[in-house]
Amino acid sequence: MVRPRPWKLALYLLGAVVFVVAGVWLMSSGDAGAFVAGALSVAFFGGLLVLVIVNARTRRLTLTPEGIDIGGTIPWADVESVGVVKHPTTMVALRLHSYDRYLASQTADGTREAKRTIRFLKPFAHFFRMIPSMRRYAAVQGQADELRWNRETYGFDVGISPAWLDRSPGSFVELVERCRRQCG
Repeated sequence: MVRPRPWKLALYLLGAVVFVVAGVWLMSSGDAGAFVAGALSVAFFGGLLVLVIVNARTRRLTLTPEGIDIGGTIPWADVESVGVVKHPTTMVALRLHSYDRYLASQTADGTREAKRTIRFLKPFAHFFRMIPSMRRYAAVQGQADELRWNRETYGFDVGISPAWLDRSPGSFVELVERCRRQCG
């Protein structure tokens, strides 16, 4: 089981708090543009703060002989590739051959987490509809749509934030590759 280091999650949460405080400061500046920027900062980073705290209670990432369990099992046979990407941010990226078995294996917690994430991101996608990828995300209706959107937008299906890892993204990729060779 891969568990995030508490200090790492705390740093991510502290960063979100800093952006919320900066957003409140911008909102109080009196300038209309700064107010909008501050409100967006408070909404996004405040929501992200809540989302991380809520998901941290149920988030589990386990490498098993069957595959990667992340709220549902991604069988080793369905993992096309794994690597580290730096766009939109540094994360571990999984590209899948098929989504079917992963989506069918979703646990109740995994389904709730996916729905919370989509509900959190959709208002921002609507706000930034002038960006083509955001316009496409605004149409996402469920996790299968989100996986397809990830593939079309970034070239991978599942992204794993370093916040949820107990090691560097590169070391985690090496671990996943080792498990794939031994179990897959």
